[in-house]
Amino acid sequence: MQEAEAKRRILDGKHSQAVRRKLIARTPRSAEVRGLSETLSQEVAQTVELPHPIYVDSAEGCRMTDVDGNTYIDMTMGFGPCVLGLRPPAVLAAVQAQLERGWHFGIPNRQQAELARLVEQASPCGERVVFCNTGTEATLTAMRVARAFTGKTKVAVFDGCYHGAHDYALIHADLQSERSRPAGKAVGAGIPDVIRNATMMVLPYRDDAAFDLIREHRDELAAVFIEPVQSSNPRLDCEDFLRNLLAVCRESEALLCFDEVITGFRIAFGGCQEHYGITPDLATYGKALAAGFPIGAVAGSREVMRCFSGSGGAPWMFSGGTFSGNPLSMTAGLAAMTELRERKDALYPYLMEQGDRLANEVNRFCRDNQFAAQLLHAGSTFHLRFQGSRINSSRDLTDDGKWAEKEFYLHLLGHGVIIPGIHLAFISAAHTPEDVDAIIDAIKRSFMDLREDGLL
Repeated sequence: MQEAEAKRRILDGKHSQAVRRKLIARTPRSAEVRGLSETLSQEVAQTVELPHPIYVDSAEGCRMTDVDGNTYIDMTMGFGPCVLGLRPPAVLAAVQAQLERGWHFGIPNRQQAELARLVEQASPCGERVVFCNTGTEATLTAMRVARAFTGKTKVAVFDGCYHGAHDYALIHADLQSERSRPAGKAVGAGIPDVIRNATMMVLPYRDDAAFDLIREHRDELAAVFIEPVQSSNPRLDCEDFLRNLLAVCRESEALLCFDEVITGFRIAFGGCQEHYGITPDLATYGKALAAGFPIGAVAGSREVMRCFSGSGGAPWMFSGGTFSGNPLSMTAGLAAMTELRERKDALYPYLMEQGDRLANEVNRFCRDNQFAAQLLHAGSTFHLRFQGSRINSSRDLTDDGKWAEKEFYLHLLGHGVIIPGIHLAFISAAHTPEDVDAIIDAIKRSFMDLREDGLL
């Protein structure tokens, strides 16, 4: 649909205008907060933007309440880490007790070692663990230790990947480059060309040409980083590709790192490593480790992780941070990981079952109504794509349905379901089957609103 025609249909569409009036009428306090936020250079990252601005006041279970008192079913789940739901009671009680004892010491606390042992038990590759504050810090640190251990410089990532917000992670595939030999391109300004040219390379996802590129660059390639399930393309049919990737990395003497910041403790208790039965050299983790509290972790083989201490003759590398291992995050992590471990036999099959049901019903509805849309999913992780053609990797994505997609999320918010600007969505242990029914109904109604306004 041409841009001018799409905008006209949005402006003329009775459903689009009705939902805008509805949201404006019921969010006057959010509008006031929006006015106060003008001092901020950037209020939120673009991935957090909503089709209509609301500001959250509280959250519990699978629901958020905004500053105007409106309640929504949330599919953000803190961008994935809230596997137990929002504000889980066990984590809340543990953190409240820790607040009575102190929230920042600087020197180590006993919880660090206890939580490290739980991560070791959950992570197949995690013979040793180092904590940091975010998933971004975890991938940055893992890249550094890979370079230290191997003595090589380059790190490879895949097109369609997301590994955080540091300079190395913001080298993505140039979509104008050859599909099977993608060139790297910086995401935004401020990233020196030397990062792109000398330290990073991009591989084609789900394409055997990646293996030839790894062999070709084996003498300079320290590590290959991959989301074992990509957040931009969530799917579980990746086992063969991952096994072949591990074999090629071993052959080329490059470390393999699974970035499990999103998949860790969500796909399974042991993440994708457990789900596929594949053990890489390193794994990175993020906020799911502590039910949404600021935390990150690098786990890996004993041999590689010696670089953090320089023991056993390993090359020493610097790693540290004032809040790494802070008592609040460690305490939250202990409570969250303990509950996930105790509930894992029932929790993960439930998340897989409800995730499959949600995706299957939405995809059947789209097929039956001839909507050019598909809900990609890996268990309880979802990404709705407004195209009917087959998607193998990010290079298959089109923007043909961008106007319908933009309006869809406005309607979905009007029907009481939140999915933020990144359009990556999750369900949690707190989502009941009835909540999933309500989500499915809201999605179907949003699609029908678009059709009646002529956008689909």
